[in-house]
Amino acid sequence: MPEEQDVKKLSEEVKTLRKALDDLMTSFEMVSRLADNYLRLINIYAQYGGLGIDVVVPEIRNDPIAREIVRILFDLKVANISQITQELKRRRGKASRNTVRERIHYLLDLNVVEEVDGDKGKAYTLRKEVLNKWFDLIGIPIKFDQTK
Repeated sequence: MPEEQDVKKLSEEVKTLRKALDDLMTSFEMVSRLADNYLRLINIYAQYGGLGIDVVVPEIRNDPIAREIVRILFDLKVANISQITQELKRRRGKASRNTVRERIHYLLDLNVVEEVDGDKGKAYTLRKEVLNKWFDLIGIPIKFDQTK
């Protein structure tokens, strides 16, 4: 009987060790993915000189106003022309509704932003595909539901 108890004890210890090993392997895989993502970010930074949204949307690289509007929509999530103009003015010192409207139409044509219903009429938000590309690029495993 004492041998049977020893076998049971050893069996439980082996199960505990296997669980610890599985947990350790899971942690190692996570750290490995984080290291890969970090190295990819360093590579992108070295290649493009930054990690801005213009890496995902290269068409806006030479348009500082469009780039800033995309950043504003990234921060605010949803905004109308007036809100974007106000925030652009706060960030750049000057802004006009006509220029913002013009750039929004340009971004709509590029499929970077989309028009949505806001509290006071038309509003704009970044397209889910652009956000997904951005999160893929920086290695964050977030996906937005494409059906909404």
